[in-house]
Amino acid sequence: MVTKTADGNEKLTSGCQERAEALADYFSSVFIKEDETAFGVLEREFASKKPTSHMPAVSFTAEQVKNKLKNLNCNKSFGPDEVHPRILHELTEEISELLCEIFNRSLIEGVLPTDWKNADITAIHKKGSKKLPENYRPISLTSVVCKIMESLIRDEMDNYMKQNDLFNKNQYGFRKGRSTTLQLLKVLDEITELIDNGYEVDVVYTDFRRAFDSVSHKKLLLKLANLGVNDGLCRWIEAFLIARQQRVKIKGLCSSWTDVLSGVPQGSVLGPLLFVIYINDITRDMKTQTFLYADDMKICRAIKSADDRLTLQRDLESVARWTERWGLGLNLSKCGVLSIGHRGEGKNVYDIPLGGDKQSLNNITSEKDLGVLVDDELEFEAHIAEITQKANKILGIIKRNFRNIGIKTFLLLYKSMVRSKLEYAQNVWSPYKMKYIERIEKVQRRATKLLPNLCNKSYEERLRKIGLPTLAYRRVRGDMIEVYKMLHGLYDYDGCPNLPLATYNATRGHNLKLKKITVNKTARLHSFTVRVVELWNNLPSEVVNSPNVNVFKGRLDKHWKSEDLVFDFKADITRSRKPEF
Repeated sequence: MVTKTADGNEKLTSGCQERAEALADYFSSVFIKEDETAFGVLEREFASKKPTSHMPAVSFTAEQVKNKLKNLNCNKSFGPDEVHPRILHELTEEISELLCEIFNRSLIEGVLPTDWKNADITAIHKKGSKKLPENYRPISLTSVVCKIMESLIRDEMDNYMKQNDLFNKNQYGFRKGRSTTLQLLKVLDEITELIDNGYEVDVVYTDFRRAFDSVSHKKLLLKLANLGVNDGLCRWIEAFLIARQQRVKIKGLCSSWTDVLSGVPQGSVLGPLLFVIYINDITRDMKTQTFLYADDMKICRAIKSADDRLTLQRDLESVARWTERWGLGLNLSKCGVLSIGHRGEGKNVYDIPLGGDKQSLNNITSEKDLGVLVDDELEFEAHIAEITQKANKILGIIKRNFRNIGIKTFLLLYKSMVRSKLEYAQNVWSPYKMKYIERIEKVQRRATKLLPNLCNKSYEERLRKIGLPTLAYRRVRGDMIEVYKMLHGLYDYDGCPNLPLATYNATRGHNLKLKKITVNKTARLHSFTVRVVELWNNLPSEVVNSPNVNVFKGRLDKHWKSEDLVFDFKADITRSRKPEF
């Protein structure tokens, strides 16, 4: 790992201890120092504001603590206090009342044990050179006992925010009933509808520099008070955030302890919710549709005239003002504009004013959006190439390390390590062109040849022998599962793409038929909300009205078990099939 010496020269570290120290120094360098003058202005401004709602006092019961202990994941790591979650889980009955008393006393007095505020940092590589400390993300391993209390507090705060409708409706990060896939489906539904109506869409992707580590503790507490969080809980959160220490741990060797001056700990239970609250009002003065996933933000606007470009530019200026006000810096080198459905010769140009200077945003042709590589043609060719390459690499590792592999072991390895790579957010990028369908299926075809007793059989015969459906079938099945979740309230309704129910009275079939949508362009025709309509409407009532998602999966597989697509990826699943009763 490369570090810089006092005279500015680069030095290559040797050994885990030096690497730990280098990472610890870098993670400490990103903390911000409070600007007391700027904070004083904010404090006076917020003093004149009164919260519209007030959170009642919080206290815990032994039953609440017991439920948390029973649901502990015993495979999770322990923090610096070395109290393992398995010990806590096994002693649930004996310690739940004692822990409840400790938690309530801690909340009343606004004090936490020192061990609860220390963290062992695991450095997770993001992307880029592994030699550079800035390419690592710090994940905090903290006290499991403290995490239990954080979980109780998070539940209370989350319920309060929901009941009073205080969450930003465009925030998908760390929200129950929302996910990365759901947000991408919502975004693409709106974009493809605009393109189908003849508009072009400009999507501005922003990137915050070390957002979680740059949160000002004082400013966060101002926001909590303004939202009506009670004084006792605010005092506890202040004690939770200040005077924290952390150290980097690599292969059992630890760096020196360093002070945490700002930010919310990544890896804690309460930290994500506190960050979502901190960034909650970033879209308040904006007129353009904006989507958030924690600190990932994209701003999407249909460009119908020069006024739309001007409005988007003003919204970018609003973002710049917010970042200066609240101390979250933008990394402009990672910000860009993706123009979709653009018909003109040139690209629209936007800039963000930072530090008195206007800096133009780069025009890009693709962007990694919540794990999916989105391109300006919405064909996802680059994304498919990327995931198939990754899956083939893992398949090569399995092939080199497992000889004469059995079916049971193969299925375990393949499903967990290879197929999962090919199915993440598949509802978003599901291909309709045969060349892409074949490219994805080729990975599974190659995988099934690892079985020595089946390698001489055809691909379809191998699939039937081991009971493995085609990836094409898995994508269609996945679409139906998502529709079921949306229509049965398993997702937050406000965060779902538009799936209007049919207004006519169906005499056959089920009571949740979707409205058929007329489209003009290919991108819209093959988008999720359009392609699922006919398949969903042709399902029988018994399947559609299953009591839960697991029953739905079983009934769906039983209903489609004779379809050719299950073992023949080139088949087209029957769309004219009459519902079964």
